Amino acid sequence: MDEDDKDKAKRASRNKSEKKRRDQFNVLIKELSSMLPGSIRKMDKSTVLLKTIDFLQKHNETSTQTETNTIQHNWKPSFLSNEEFTQLMLEALDGFIIAVTTDGNIIYVSDSITPLLGHLPSDIVDQNLLNFLPEQEHGEVYKLLSSHTLVTDSVLPDYLNSENYFEFCCHLLRGILDPEEPPTYEYLRFVGNFQSYDNVPSSSCNGFEGAVQRTFQSALNEQMCFVATVRLATPQFIKDMCIIEEPLEEFTSRHSLEWKFLFLDHRAPPIIGYLPFEVLGTSGYDYYHVDDLDQLARCHEQLMQFGKGKSCCYRFLTKGQQWIWLQTHYYITYHQWNSKPEFIVCTHSLVRYEKYMYFVYCLIHLFH
Repeated sequence: MDEDDKDKAKRASRNKSEKKRRDQFNVLIKELSSMLPGSIRKMDKSTVLLKTIDFLQKHNETSTQTETNTIQHNWKPSFLSNEEFTQLMLEALDGFIIAVTTDGNIIYVSDSITPLLGHLPSDIVDQNLLNFLPEQEHGEVYKLLSSHTLVTDSVLPDYLNSENYFEFCCHLLRGILDPEEPPTYEYLRFVGNFQSYDNVPSSSCNGFEGAVQRTFQSALNEQMCFVATVRLATPQFIKDMCIIEEPLEEFTSRHSLEWKFLFLDHRAPPIIGYLPFEVLGTSGYDYYHVDDLDQLARCHEQLMQFGKGKSCCYRFLTKGQQWIWLQTHYYITYHQWNSKPEFIVCTHSLVRYEKYMYFVYCLIHLFH
């Protein structure tokens, strides 16, 4: 009887420990189920674990891509954001970024295409790449985009994340102001690779009409896109800004509280001659006429006091060593959490001769 009592006590202890373990496991499964995104209905344990594994895998892939795409701070200036630094590099390289589906539909193009080719991004997106190519290059570009995604091909999963870059050259149509002018093309070099993306927008315009409909989509509803950096085959030292609408003759900049340039938009080079990377980190006072410094200093003191304002008309030295008259509207932006001033946003307007003479006339009568 003593042995039987001992066995019963051991079994009872094991059962109690097993029940405690199962209860803890069920609590953890319940917590996991409540944390999973979109978990509305009750799921069994195996489903919860499978969804958790799937979520962790996607999270790991996203983290890896983020680390890969993050610009290293040891060679990126601290006063520039990633977006500003990327834009600066594209402008310095005479290039822009483009994303094209295997049907040729342009789903993204960066703003730096405008000073290079004269097209606005809004005029390019949702158009077909074929519409901007000379007719003799249609077949070759179509072959490059479609050769990887024929329905007869067996596309391997590792190809969806291929890092194998390839390049090709072709001509792209430049933007023109006069429709009666003959089209002109710029010789460009594309360097990129195919990547898979979710929720790629479809386009109603397809430049490859009459071709076999063979757009590839994987079982995960992902579509292949060609993402490339496009550069001028011949560097262009003077960039033309194609102005579609009536010229506003203004540009924007961003300054630190010490009045150093942090950002300069793409409309500035045709007006002041400087490219963004030539003025970043320099003081705005380096470009002002010595006779205007006192007035500008008073204007900036008022800005720091009231948070916004408008400057007097002042002279700005262009890269071509000529003085132009500008007037600036500015305001201070504040941090959303601690309400501390961060930087100053300026909109500079070119002052015409007539407006300047009226300004001088008002000053003369004011002081007399």
